[in-house]
Amino acid sequence: MKTNNIWFPHATNIYLKYRIMENELKDKSNFLENIEDLHRLHFVTIDFKHGIEHKPDTWKMFEPSKFVYAYFAFNTLYNFDWEESCQSNSLIVLKKIKIDGKDEKPNEAQKFNKMVDFVFNNIVEEDINHFLRFILKPRKNENPKQNKDLIASINEIIPDKNISPKKCNDFKKGFADLIEKKQFDKESISMMLKFIFLVRCNIFHGTKDTINMLDKNQRNRLEIYSNILIGFNELLFKSIEKKLNVTLNKKYNLKINDRN
Repeated sequence: MKTNNIWFPHATNIYLKYRIMENELKDKSNFLENIEDLHRLHFVTIDFKHGIEHKPDTWKMFEPSKFVYAYFAFNTLYNFDWEESCQSNSLIVLKKIKIDGKDEKPNEAQKFNKMVDFVFNNIVEEDINHFLRFILKPRKNENPKQNKDLIASINEIIPDKNISPKKCNDFKKGFADLIEKKQFDKESISMMLKFIFLVRCNIFHGTKDTINMLDKNQRNRLEIYSNILIGFNELLFKSIEKKLNVTLNKKYNLKINDRN
């Protein structure tokens, strides 16, 4: 009996630990499925060309459409607390924060700055080249874009009632330093993402109309903004891979349904 009194608690502890591990593995498996769903959303923005069709069989490349997809993916991703999500093996939406003693919902900049913090806590120097690849050579089967052409496009930015001259100049300088000097730091990236958020607001709520969207210079800039978002989303998934010690699928079979 004495032996049994010693053995049973020991066996029970082992069983409980096994069930806990089993549940943890199940939670992680479900979490990874959710991550892959989000990764597919990002994947669609990478190598796919985005176009519009104003009548049957007249598809044309349309950079604003790519920007909408890229920002939608970015917006979806920055609504999660990635540090807490990876620790708990469950997608955790960002919680309210204390502002002047009150619980307030974080604004958009606070949300994506939280994601910037997570990324910069997990990337290494070599990841900078991976990020730049999406700006310099967005598609693997196309020739690289020239630094001077990219910078010339960005230098065409002009202020408006929603974007001040200082914000424009800060973005121009930050982008040139990124491309020419590989200056990749948290403050500069946060600044550029916030600027792109303001562009997004102009498109959906502000000063950009259909005529603006058809302007060649505007479309070139939207392509650059899109690629910055895509490159940063890619860094997020690389950070998640490192944090969880997993490798995400880099190829998906995407089925396009026939409308007819």
